[in-house]
Amino acid sequence: MSVSLLLTLFLGAFLDATLGFCFFVFGEAFFLMAGGLLFTEHALWAVAAVLVGAYAADQTGFLIGRQMRPWFHRFVLARRSRRAVLHKTRRLLRRHGIKAVAASRLLGPVAWFMPPVCGSAGMAWRRFAAGSAIGVTLGVGMFVALGYLIAWGAARGDVDVEAYIRAHKWALLAGGQAVFILMGVISHYVGNALFRRV
Repeated sequence: MSVSLLLTLFLGAFLDATLGFCFFVFGEAFFLMAGGLLFTEHALWAVAAVLVGAYAADQTGFLIGRQMRPWFHRFVLARRSRRAVLHKTRRLLRRHGIKAVAASRLLGPVAWFMPPVCGSAGMAWRRFAAGSAIGVTLGVGMFVALGYLIAWGAARGDVDVEAYIRAHKWALLAGGQAVFILMGVISHYVGNALFRRV
C-alpha cells in the first residue's frame, strides 16, 4: 500500500469532520475504501489512517472551540435565547458528556459541530477525548465494516476485488465523493420542499 493512499485516507477522514471542509469532503467513501483494503490486502494501516484522521479532526475542533471561547461567549451572551441554549448545552455535557460526544459521531452533521461546542462550553478535555474515541470507533468502524462486507460479497461473486480496487482506487474515492455530494444536495432540496408543505 502506497504512502500517498494512506495520506489520502487520513486526510479524507480528517477533512470530513473539520468545519468548513466537511461540507465538501465526505468521509464515508474513505471509510468504505479502508474496509475494502482490509479485506483485499489485510491493510490494517488503512483502517488506522481513517481512525486516526477522524480522531485528530475531533481534537482539532475541540482546540478551536477552546481558543474561540471568548468570542463564542460574547456571541452567546448577546441574546437571552442563546444564553438559554448555552446553559442547556452545559447541563447536557455535565450529565451525559462522554455519551453525548460519542453519540454525536452517529448523528451526521452533529458530529461536525460537537467538538467546537464542547471546547467552547468548557468541557474537560479528558472526557471529550474519551467520548470522541468511542464515537470514532463506532461511527467510522461501521463504514469500515460495511466496506469489508461489500468487498467480501463481491469476492464471493467471482469478482477479483483486489485487482479492481488496485486499478480503480482513485476513481472509487472520487466517485464516492460525487455520490455523497449528490445525495446531500438532493436531501437538502427534498427537506426544504417538505418543510414548506408542513
